[in-house]
Amino acid sequence: MSAQHIAGLPVEEILLAALAAATPMIALIGWEIRDRVKRVRRRLTRDRDVPDPVPDASPEVP
Repeated sequence: MSAQHIAGLPVEEILLAALAAATPMIALIGWEIRDRVKRVRRRLTRDRDVPDPVPDASPEVP
C-alpha cells in the first residue's frame, strides 16, 4: 500500500477509523441475533415440553 493516500491520510488509518466507528453497531447486531436465537430456542423447547393431549378414555361407538 505504498503511496496510497486519500486526502493526505494513509488508507490504513481511514480503515481503522471506519472500523472503530462501526464497532458499536456490529456489537448491537450481534446482541440482537443472539437474543433472537435464544427466543427461538426457548419457543422450540416450550413447544416440545407440552404433553400431547390425552385421548378420551371412553370407547367410540360406531
